[in-house]
Amino acid sequence: MDSYNMNSIKDDAKRMLEGNWAKAVAVSIIIWILTDALTQQNATESVRSGIYFNNAQFGNLLSLILSGPLSLGAANFYMKIGKSENVNVSIIFEGFSDFKRTFLFHLVSGIFIILWTFLLVIPGIIAAIRYSMGYYLIAENPDLTFMEAINVSSGIMNGHKMDFFTFCISFIGWFLLSIITFGLGFLYLIPYYQMSKLNFYRRITSTDY
Repeated sequence: MDSYNMNSIKDDAKRMLEGNWAKAVAVSIIIWILTDALTQQNATESVRSGIYFNNAQFGNLLSLILSGPLSLGAANFYMKIGKSENVNVSIIFEGFSDFKRTFLFHLVSGIFIILWTFLLVIPGIIAAIRYSMGYYLIAENPDLTFMEAINVSSGIMNGHKMDFFTFCISFIGWFLLSIITFGLGFLYLIPYYQMSKLNFYRRITSTDY
């Protein structure tokens, strides 16, 4: 994928988010609170109290349970924006109606990534890239099993793994800016990245958006 296509994907993302930035920011904050923030808070409290297992492990378990359904909800949210449909922030919770499939996808793909990472970091990164389109596939294919989503995502990323790696690296400047602004930049970066990622998926699957 050449640089022109990459720029086009990202420019389209910003255009699609016009009029939806506030909702996208709200979605990012809600998901962060329910997963990462809660986990970090429990870990902090564990260090202070000296009770590591009870607090920190509870936060990690809750994040594990919630991440799959919320990721599907986020995928559906951005897909509706991509289709110029009116969307409500509450759509992110609709992923819980498909809890089993999304939970198993998140769990099993995560295990695969960890196992590959045990070999070397690079195989772990490659594995993460292979499974990166899974939630879009689950959203668009209600009859697809979680293992089929893993395998199909791996298939469609064949020949596009370096493209996606380059795509991710192109956001490094925004990532660094988000850090030095004490996290405020992430309110812009996360929606921008998520919308661009969906456009990347549309481009490699030749689906109109």
